[in-house]
Amino acid sequence: MFFTALSIVPGGLSSTLPVTSLATATAVAVCFSPEEDCTALAVDAIDRAEIQILVSAYGLTTSSKAVEALMQAKRRGVDVRVIADRTTPCERKSGLDHLAEAGVPIWIDNTVRIAHSKSMVIDSQVTLMGSMNWTGGAAQNSENLNLIASKTIAAAYAGHWHQRLALSSLYTQREDWCRRPDVADFKSEASPR
Repeated sequence: MFFTALSIVPGGLSSTLPVTSLATATAVAVCFSPEEDCTALAVDAIDRAEIQILVSAYGLTTSSKAVEALMQAKRRGVDVRVIADRTTPCERKSGLDHLAEAGVPIWIDNTVRIAHSKSMVIDSQVTLMGSMNWTGGAAQNSENLNLIASKTIAAAYAGHWHQRLALSSLYTQREDWCRRPDVADFKSEASPR
């Protein structure tokens, strides 16, 4: 597995360096699927979490190893929280109910047409972000996932996560949510993922 790591320093990018060799600069690991196992990059980052994971999800299914890793993190005592798109609970194999049963609080961002953000902020230090959904099928798509080790970037993503949280509705269970007229109407006009 090959992950490209770049150091962002004043004046531009330094040469490619291993992520672990950078102390004060920002480290970026870039992953592209289907050529690379980007899910493994995400799961490794989740497994290293000690305090908190803030998840933004458009797609989040039980076929993704990320869902199981998030549930394991919750069992380890990590504060895992999820904001999802309004259609996410209604997709086949949605992982939201499994996460909710594991004690993960979930909110639905239903104030925008699509909550298309796909990111995780881990321990206020690391951000996972890119085009990749947290689904099993994403590994077969042409996707990107970036791991950015930067407190500044993590703070920006956490700030956005909290802005969306303030506008989101608490999720209780799939049946209640998916029967809502605004969700049913939107699903009928939405294009497939």
